[in-house]
Parts: sequence; C-alpha cells; structure tokens
Amino acid sequence: MNENTGGSASRSYQRGVQRVLLLTLGLNLAVVAGKLVAGIIAGSLSGISDAIHSSVDSLNNIVGLGVTRYASAEPDENHPYGHAKFETLAAFVIAGFLFVTCYQIGLSAIGRLIDPPAKHPEISWLTLGVMVVTIVTNVIVTLYEHREGKRLRSDFLIADAIHTRSDVAVSCAILGGLFLIRQGHYWIDPLLSLGVAVFIAWSGYQIFKSTVPVLVDEAPVPPSRITEISVAVPGVHSVHDIRSRSHGGEIYIEMHMHVDPRIELDHYATHAVTEEVEARLKEALGRVTATIHVEPLPPDKMA
Repeated sequence: MNENTGGSASRSYQRGVQRVLLLTLGLNLAVVAGKLVAGIIAGSLSGISDAIHSSVDSLNNIVGLGVTRYASAEPDENHPYGHAKFETLAAFVIAGFLFVTCYQIGLSAIGRLIDPPAKHPEISWLTLGVMVVTIVTNVIVTLYEHREGKRLRSDFLIADAIHTRSDVAVSCAILGGLFLIRQGHYWIDPLLSLGVAVFIAWSGYQIFKSTVPVLVDEAPVPPSRITEISVAVPGVHSVHDIRSRSHGGEIYIEMHMHVDPRIELDHYATHAVTEEVEARLKEALGRVTATIHVEPLPPDKMA
C-alpha cells in the first residue's frame, strides 16, 4: 500500500468513526434530557441515576470525537506502528469514568436506604412513556454503533456500544421498577439505583477486559497456532522465537524461521517461502503484518 492509499484509508476511517459519534451523540443527549426531566419531575433517584448513567454515553462520544482525530494519524518517527492505541486508551478511560459513576450512584442509593426521604417518588404515565422512548432510542444506538464499530474495526466504538447496551438493560429494569413504585412500593427506588451501579460496574469491567490486553501487548495468537500455520508451508523446516501483538485491529508477528537446507542458499526460493508463510497467516488470522527472520539451519538439526 503506497503512502497516498494509506493516508486515504486513514482519513476514511476517521470520517467514518466521527460520523457515527456525531449521530450517536445527538441521540444520547436527547435520551439524557428525557430521562433527567422525567426523573426530576417524579422525584425518583433511580430515574435520575439512569440519566447519569446515560450521560456517560454523551461524554464518551465527545471524548471519542477528539481522540479519533489523533488516533487515525499516520505513523511517524516516534510512533512507527501508528497512533491507534490512543483510541484503545480512550476506551480504557471510559471504563474509569464508569467506575467513578458507579461509586457515586451507589453512595446515594445507600444513603436513601438508611435514611428514606420524606417525599416519595410520584410516577406519572408521562414518566413511563419517556422511559419507553429512551429504551427504543438506546436499542437503535447500540445496534448501529456496534455494527459500525465492527465494520471500522474501532475499539472505541465497540466499547461505547457495550456501555450503551448496558443502558438498555438498566432502563428496562428501571421501567419495571417505576411501575412498582407507582403502586406504592417506594423502597424499590434506591434498590434499583444500586442495580444501576452494578450494571455500570459490569460495563466497566467488560471494557477493561477488552482493552488491557491490547495496552499491555498481550499475545493475540498462541505461538503454537503460528507454528502450526508456518510449518505447513513447503520449504519451512521450523520456526522459533515467536512474538505477536495487536494494534489498531492488526496483528503484528515477529519470528525466526529455518528453511529446508536444499533451498537455504537460493534467495529467491527462500523469499518465496516467507511470502507464502505471510499469506497463509493472513488467510488464517486476518490483518497480519509478519516480520520473518530467516536463519541458517544448525548442523545438529539437519537430517
């Protein structure tokens, strides 16, 4: 891929991610406004907590709009592998926001359980209607953002979609609870808020689980799998010192390879073997960049 083609792909990626984020930001702001107004009018802590939970989606979108511009920049002297990990780092920061939000909501809910407020929540049909509309909106956002995240290979969009998906589950639980609160079961309100906190914590954990391995360069492919693919190529004697890492949706593999002694001195044949190994790795694993060091076969390994 030449430099112009690479730059064009990078700009296309950036525009695609930012288009998704702008659209979801608008929808998320509408959801937050609806939940917040409904929660305040009803005096429901669980409704307000759900609005706070949803507001993190909007914050994520704003952070994402800023970070994707830098994350999609071309490789340079200081960042030879590109800048895509900044996007993964942003997804990691999202998880941190979620844990802080979880703590604040949990604290408020426990306070209401210990010292119930004098005024009970008043749940109207308007409140319930707003919740139904926001749930439908969140379902649309989740499906759209996750689909586009997969298509664009964007860690940030996928992480944001995971959090929005938790919004759907939380809002459904809140909606059911509001019906019960309307029937006079007011003690359910702070318990629902604690449930929101648990869902937020789970969302944060899911994002941590997907981003930490990338940030610490955990091997995305077992060395045994890479060995299996490589030695199946005619002319390959063995491989060793295998290392792999993932970055921006691409797998980078480094390894040392011994070729059949009969072709060892034939540079064209050796090059053809390394090309075939890389082609098979791409076929089996997806986007792969392989750096293969060919070494002479030690005498003690010759048949």
